[in-house]
This record gives sequence, structure tokens and C-alpha cells, in this order.
Amino acid sequence: MRSMLRVLPAAALIASTLAAPALADPRYRDNAVVSASVLGARETLDACGGRDVLDAIVPDGPFLEACKFHDACYRSGALNQGVCDADFLADMREACDATYPRAQAGGQHAACEVAAYTYYRAVNSRFGSMLYPGGVTEGQFGAVSQSVSAGLNGTRHLEACAEARNASNRKLRYLMTLHDAKGEWVATAPGVSSLSLQPGETKTLCAGTSLSWFRSAANIGDAYALTLKVDDPATLNPFGDLIDVDRMDCETASGKCRRVAAR
Repeated sequence: MRSMLRVLPAAALIASTLAAPALADPRYRDNAVVSASVLGARETLDACGGRDVLDAIVPDGPFLEACKFHDACYRSGALNQGVCDADFLADMREACDATYPRAQAGGQHAACEVAAYTYYRAVNSRFGSMLYPGGVTEGQFGAVSQSVSAGLNGTRHLEACAEARNASNRKLRYLMTLHDAKGEWVATAPGVSSLSLQPGETKTLCAGTSLSWFRSAANIGDAYALTLKVDDPATLNPFGDLIDVDRMDCETASGKCRRVAAR
């Protein structure tokens, strides 16, 4: 159930309030056609805590109408997950302004803003992606570039960078792997954690030989492959469930790449 995601503890997310996303103005849900589609998908028991026991555990507070619209937004499929979530945050912030005006209730307003962003982060997550109905798992490479430079010991290292685009309708996490001409793994980017992208968002990933004691531009071979992988939200595997969604085969000498089937 979508609303049940809001049970995540607020304390674990308060630190993230300083990085709230920029919101579209006007909101997508203000479109008459979209709004009618979303409102038509409402169900009587929609609420911040969902139904049954969760309805008692998770407080609606001033966010009840925002939660109802968000649940219906997911259910309708009229907007992608990222837009539903961004509009949800905008609705909650408006509720904070209306219920706790800054001039009269500054402390309560600040607490309300923290709660709003906590609810937002709870749904704009891997779990929210898992519960977004009709969610697809896609991704695509854009422009690819290559550079060769000398390291500290004079060894020449190759670095390949590629634009990664979330081509799905929900928030997903991506990785890019670099394999040599023999198909052996060379590097993964990002090196520590995956890259989280909203639907339609594009960022650049770079992987190369510089972090390896044994690999260089000289021994990677005459070609290499870049593979875009996505963590499929359909499972709750704590180690992720990676799916190959796009691949580029590139010539080491020229840096020219061509797209090949990833699956």
C-alpha cells in the first residue's frame, strides 16, 4: 500500500530537510485534465497512514488532503512518481502555511515543514517506486566521451563518461559498469552507492582504470563495453536486483561507441 511508506521514522530523515527539491510552478496537478483524472481515482479510505492499524499509527495532521491526493495520483497513473511526490510536498507545505502561519507560530511551522519533508522522503524512495502502480524499469545512455591521461606513476589511464537517463515513470537507482575487450570487469560507477534519478532526469557517470593497480589504457584491449544497470524495485533484496537496461560498445583507439542490445 502506497501510504504505508510514510511510517518511516522522522528522526532518520530530518537531516535531509536542507536539500528539499525545487518544485515546478505551476504544479502539474493544477492542470484541469490531470486533476480530474487524479480525483476520479480517489478511494474513500485514502489517508496518510493508509488503512487498518497504520491509520492509527501514522498521523494525518494537517496533511490529510495532501495524502489523499497523493494516493490517488499514484493510482491514476496520470503523472509519474516524481511529479506525484513533488506535488505532494508542495501540498503539504501549503498546509503548513495555512495551519501554522510563520508570523504567529514560527516553531510549529518549522516542525510542520520537517514533518512534510519526512513524509515526502518516505514516498520518494525505492519503496515508493516499488508501490507505484504500472511502474516500468528503464534507462538509457546518452552522449559518451572518452579521455586518456597519465597517472602519478606515468601509467596512462582510460576514463569513459556517459550520460545516464531515467527513461521510466518512477524514481530508480543506476550503476554503470566498464568491461574490457575480453568481457572482464574493470570498474563500476558510482564507486560507493548507486545514482538516484527522478523520471526523466539525466546525470553523467564516469568509470575508468585509474583506481586499479593492474588495469590501464594499455591493457584494457582494443574495445570496451559500458553497461547501464538499474536496481529493480520489484524486489526487497537488500543487496539490490540489478537489471541491464542499455549498453555501449566502444573502440579504445577512437572512442567511438555504438549501442547494442543490453538484454
